[in-house]
Amino acid sequence: MSDITLIGERTYLYEKLFADLGVSFQFLSSAVLGSPFLPKFKMLVIPTGFANPLYCKTLPALQRMKSNISDFVKKGGVLTVFGPMVPEHDYDWLPLPLRYVYDIGSRSVASSEHECSCLLCTSTPECDGYLIAGEGFENVLKDEKDRAILVRAEFGEGLIVATSVHEFPAAQYIRWALSRAKPAKL
Repeated sequence: MSDITLIGERTYLYEKLFADLGVSFQFLSSAVLGSPFLPKFKMLVIPTGFANPLYCKTLPALQRMKSNISDFVKKGGVLTVFGPMVPEHDYDWLPLPLRYVYDIGSRSVASSEHECSCLLCTSTPECDGYLIAGEGFENVLKDEKDRAILVRAEFGEGLIVATSVHEFPAAQYIRWALSRAKPAKL
C-alpha cells in the first residue's frame, strides 16, 4: 500500500517532494485506472492540467471512474485536485458540483483558519483560475476579487480538496492530509 497515488506520468519534482517527506507513493497512468488490482492508498493527487489534452489524457479516465472516485472518498480517502488548465470545466466526475474558470496570474489571499489552507506556501500564490463551489463544498481561500481558489468538501468519511493554485502542495498539507486519511481502494 502506498500513502499517495498521483494520476499522471512520473515526474522528478513530485517524486522529490514525496521522497523528502518520507511518504510512500506511486504514479498511475490513467490507462490503468479501473484495474481491480490497484492497491489501497490514503491520498489521491490529480495534478494541474488533467483536462487539457495538450498535457495529458486523464479526463476521460476520471469520467469513467466517477463511482470509484466517489467510493474512494466515502471510505476515508483524501482527494486533492488541481486546476484542469482549460477555459472552463465542470468537475462532472466528482460526487459534488464544482466549476472552474481559467484566469492565470498571481493572487493575494487572506489567511484562513481551516487546516487544509496549509496547502499554500505563500499569501501570493500563482493560480491558473478560480473555483465556483456547488452544494457540499466550503470556500476555504478566496483571492482579492472574492473568488475561491481553494475549496473543500467532507464526503462520507473522506475529504475532497480542490484548488486552482498553480504550485506544488506544501509539505505541511501532505502531512495533514495523510494524518486524517484512511486507506481505500479506487
